Amino acid sequence: MMQNIAPLTSLRFFAALWVLLFHLRIHLGSPQPLVLERLLQAGPLAMTFFFALSGFILVVASQGKEPWADLPGYAWRRFARIYPIYIAYLILFWVINGFASDLGSSPLRAVALLGLTDLTLTSAWFPQTFMGGFGRDGSWSLSAEVFFYALFPLILLHARQFSDRTLTLALRWSVALAALGPVLGRYLPPQEAVPSTVYYSLPIFRLPEFTAGVFYAIWVLRDPARLPSGRKVAVWLIGLVAFLCVAARALPYAGNDIILLPALLVLFAYFLRQQKGWAAHLLSTRLMVFLGEISFSLYLMQIVTISLYRQTGHGDGWLGGALGCFVLTILLAAVVHLLVEKPMRRWILAK
Repeated sequence: MMQNIAPLTSLRFFAALWVLLFHLRIHLGSPQPLVLERLLQAGPLAMTFFFALSGFILVVASQGKEPWADLPGYAWRRFARIYPIYIAYLILFWVINGFASDLGSSPLRAVALLGLTDLTLTSAWFPQTFMGGFGRDGSWSLSAEVFFYALFPLILLHARQFSDRTLTLALRWSVALAALGPVLGRYLPPQEAVPSTVYYSLPIFRLPEFTAGVFYAIWVLRDPARLPSGRKVAVWLIGLVAFLCVAARALPYAGNDIILLPALLVLFAYFLRQQKGWAAHLLSTRLMVFLGEISFSLYLMQIVTISLYRQTGHGDGWLGGALGCFVLTILLAAVVHLLVEKPMRRWILAK
């Protein structure tokens, strides 16, 4: 079974692009035609893509391996995956926007604690650090990823021992819990007592998306006959687009996981098939794979560029407005990937 799956790498770009277009629309854009507007407003759903794919890919990469047999090596590889580009992002954001908007009555203590949560990637566990709209509201997902990475060896150890029946049951529970938490958080009385951002960003509420990817990957890898056909994928994706256009706004973002998660998992599994279709061929081209490789940088750099465009004194048309920001973000993401992320990751892994 393949471990470096080019189409899944390429698909990351479209998820990061969805997030970028969503942020450009709400911060720098203008209303669009109804269907396009609803698809753009659903951009935060792309985070489900990243979390589910992380669990799925980690299982595929662990075929024939046991992460718990080499925990330091596993942790070092995860560190190399996240930290080089994350530190570059932090420095860029601090230079452009400053360290924090409000340090309160004890600035030294605030600086120390904020710095600690930044460097340990734990900011998503403290709502006051990611609800202020000051950069950390974009890095919360990395806190969630670090949490998932820490749990993965333990989850995999037990999940591999599950029977097929137990695996499918665990998968269904993961999908249900992924949607249930945000829905309950939104509608339990008194409503809005806790901001919906908490149920969207707190890692414990996003964990079921990751475990769904883990459980499904183990299940399909046990029997290649379970890999979905192109027709099944098409049906799921058409149904998903229709759902997003019609019903998605009735639920909190992560509440859409009840439909979104199964559709994504079927899509991921399709690209594990040995035979190559037109979609796999297109997504395996050098350009598409490169765009997928810069997706992590794209996700982080858009926080920097959009913040730059929104600074006081920069009007709607400053440096090309939303289109200029889009182009600048793509270029900056490519440069940071080539000059920082890729060489630093290679250097760290060589250690």
